[in-house]
Amino acid sequence: MVIGKRNPAALSSMETTEALIGPDCGVMTCAVCGTALTRRIAVRLEQCCLRPCGSCGSWTYFPRSSAATQACIHDNADYFDHPYFKLRRSMTAAQRRCRQVFTRLSTALEGSSLRGQRVLDIGCDTGTFLKAAQAEFGIVPVGIDVAERAVNLARQQGIEAYQVRVEEAPSQLADFPAATAIDLIEHVPEPAEFLEQVRARLRPDGILYLETPNIRSMVYRFGQGLSRLTGGRPAGLIERLFPPQHIQYFTSSSLRLVAESAGFEVVRLSARTLPVSDIAASPVALAAIGVLQLLDRVFGTEILLWTVLRRPLSETAPVRHS
Repeated sequence: MVIGKRNPAALSSMETTEALIGPDCGVMTCAVCGTALTRRIAVRLEQCCLRPCGSCGSWTYFPRSSAATQACIHDNADYFDHPYFKLRRSMTAAQRRCRQVFTRLSTALEGSSLRGQRVLDIGCDTGTFLKAAQAEFGIVPVGIDVAERAVNLARQQGIEAYQVRVEEAPSQLADFPAATAIDLIEHVPEPAEFLEQVRARLRPDGILYLETPNIRSMVYRFGQGLSRLTGGRPAGLIERLFPPQHIQYFTSSSLRLVAESAGFEVVRLSARTLPVSDIAASPVALAAIGVLQLLDRVFGTEILLWTVLRRPLSETAPVRHS
């Protein structure tokens, strides 16, 4: 999740690389549940928009970005050097996040049961989270990411890392007891296919921890209201809240729906606030986000959804929505 300065290089890539972006034509369908979407717009951006699904409540980005476009954005120097990621790459932040994630994983397994086990982090960036988990919980770190620079830095830390999408990962990346995908599924063009591929790489009874923005949060409601009021202006502020690399937004019910349709059992699904220390923004913006997050706590709409998913021991074929 990125709340901070606008990323002009990434936006320029989205606008000008037409060969990588599909046209907004034909029947538009929800990327989560497959329901045909109306022309109603939730948020209007400079060259695109987010359309809400009347069935599952998720928001889908149009024109729909391809996997190649997303990889291009994430391997961009401006994206890599964004202040948000610099904050997250500090070992102190990674250790705090690691402890929180493993505490939530304990709802499905004992953290000690992963000691000496290979654990996959999808969207591993430079590997700081994996290094923290290795030091604190004794896991054997394995990571994948689409960004070449990030993967090279992860390898320099001694991590087994691959520059690849999970859908194209080598066959040896399988039989994991646990995997994590933090702030990732909102970047994925086909979330159900993504989750099916992750499930296939877990061992039976394996666990996936997933985290993603909650579109019901007051922060995003504010952004939607501002977009409607101003017709998508000021563009810079709107795009800080809805950056071009985020192409899918979930509600708790739509996140549960896509997880179950991909063959997962939902062990736990909840929400949490975003610590101020993790937000790269001006003091004024931080104060505003702080007030909105206080309202989220009152209404139970915290800004980040998290879920612990399990690959069942006995599986049936996942339900694909038409």
